[in-house]
Amino acid sequence: MTSQSPAPIDPPGRRPRAVPRVVSRAVSRIAPRIAPRALPPLPPLTPRAAQLATIAAATGAFVALTLARRAHAGTLPIDRRVQALTRRVRLAEAPHAWARGRRSSARLLFDAVGGLTGQWPPALAGAAAALAVARRHGLGPALPVAAAVPASNALHALAKYSLGHRRPMLARLTGKRTPAFPSGHGARGAAAAGILAWVAAREDVAPLALGLPLGAALAVVGASQRVWVERHWATDILGGLAVGAAVAAGCARWFDAARDP
Repeated sequence: MTSQSPAPIDPPGRRPRAVPRVVSRAVSRIAPRIAPRALPPLPPLTPRAAQLATIAAATGAFVALTLARRAHAGTLPIDRRVQALTRRVRLAEAPHAWARGRRSSARLLFDAVGGLTGQWPPALAGAAAALAVARRHGLGPALPVAAAVPASNALHALAKYSLGHRRPMLARLTGKRTPAFPSGHGARGAAAAGILAWVAAREDVAPLALGLPLGAALAVVGASQRVWVERHWATDILGGLAVGAAVAAGCARWFDAARDP
C-alpha cells in the first residue's frame, strides 16, 4: 500500500477561504464603477496632436538646456565629463591609428556621417524632396519641405548669437570662435531627418516606423561627431536637435495643411 501524506489541517478559528471570496465579490462589484472614472480611455493620437506635442516637448527641452547652461556659466558638468571621456578614447586610439597609418573603418564612417549634417547635404536633400513634392502636388506643399533646413539654420543662428556660449578650448585654439549653443549640425540634421521621414511616409515611399528612427539615428550620430572633434559640447548637440525637431514638426504640420486643405 502506498502511503498518503495527511491533508493539511487549518488552524482552529481561521477561515482562509472566506476572505478571498468576499474580496473578489467586492472588487467585481466596485471595479466597474471606479475604473471608467479613474482610468478614462485615452483618445487616439492624431498626427496633428503628435506634431504639436513634439513642438512643445522640443521647445521645453531647449528652454531647460538654456537655463541650465546659464546657471553654470555656459558649461555643464556633464559637458566636461563627456569631453574627458572622448579625450581618453581618442588618446587610446591614437597609437593604433599611427601604427596602421590610417584611421579605422569605424572612424571613417563616423566622420562621413558627421559630414551629412554639414551645411549642404541637408539643404540639398530638402530641395530634392521639395522638387519631388512639387511635381506631384504643386508648389504649396513643397514650400514647407524646402523651408525646413533653412528655418532650422535661421533659428539656431538667432539663438546661438543671442546666447553667446563659448566653444570648447580646442575649437577656439583652431580658430572656431563663433558661439557654440545650439549646434547647427544638430539642428540641420534633425530638421532634415524629421521632414524627410514625414513626407516619405505621407507619400507612401517609406513607413514612418522605418524612416523616422533611421533619420534620427543619422542626425544624432552625425551631430555627435562634432563633440568627438571638440567643436561642440554635448549639450550643444542636444539643443540643436531640439531646435531641429521643433522645426521639423512645424513644417510637417504646414505640409499636411497645404497637401490636404
